[in-house]
Amino acid sequence: MVRSRLPTSPPPDAPIRLVVVEPNVILGVGVRQILDREPDIEVVAYVRTPGEAMSAIDEADLDVVLVDVEFPQPEATEATRRLRQGAPESVLIVMGGEDDASIVGAVEIGATAHVASTAQLAELVATIRRVADGQDPLKDQLIGRPDLIERIVDGIRESIEAGHSSTQPLTPRELEVLTHVAAGSRNREIGDTLGVSEQTVKNHVSSILHKLGVPNRTHAVTYAARQGWLVLDDTPNRSNVMAGQS
Repeated sequence: MVRSRLPTSPPPDAPIRLVVVEPNVILGVGVRQILDREPDIEVVAYVRTPGEAMSAIDEADLDVVLVDVEFPQPEATEATRRLRQGAPESVLIVMGGEDDASIVGAVEIGATAHVASTAQLAELVATIRRVADGQDPLKDQLIGRPDLIERIVDGIRESIEAGHSSTQPLTPRELEVLTHVAAGSRNREIGDTLGVSEQTVKNHVSSILHKLGVPNRTHAVTYAARQGWLVLDDTPNRSNVMAGQS
């Protein structure tokens, strides 16, 4: 797995600049109270989703991005992976479960550290300082765990094999969203059907456009149909999307 380079340590008097992504409001309040007490940590923004964090990243020179993500939820995992790709100069700390699957998920995303959500806040602060200093706590965590390393390697092999058998890059949820897009449904209608927010649908559409390398929804539907991933004859009212409905 290729990692982006770690940032150099900030100057001794410079605070560690941090963005916190915490979907749980109550947990977010607790994290904020702790971090605001630390004189060497400057929290640039507190946001609830990785998508919201992108704006803060674009506007700030960050050292660390702290994300609370639940594994193995595909939507949260993919959004955090895109966030990691959008902040190549910042290290990523993932807060998740205590189980091995959460640690493996952090590795697959490209995180530099994993901290259990049940950990003491002092451990979280110490980890923030370690990654800002150029250390790689997640790598240290894997030392002595050959079982986890084997699991990660197996996952990479499975991904490679899947890539050889199919070039379809979309997740099942993204393909489901694209099917509704092809049927002419608007974002709000898709969200109501799938039981997710309109913003979540927008995030999926943005991910689809990025993965397929196309400029808009119409091109995405056309491209997917040509590849055989969508059958337009089975999607009613597709004239709406071809007319540019969103």
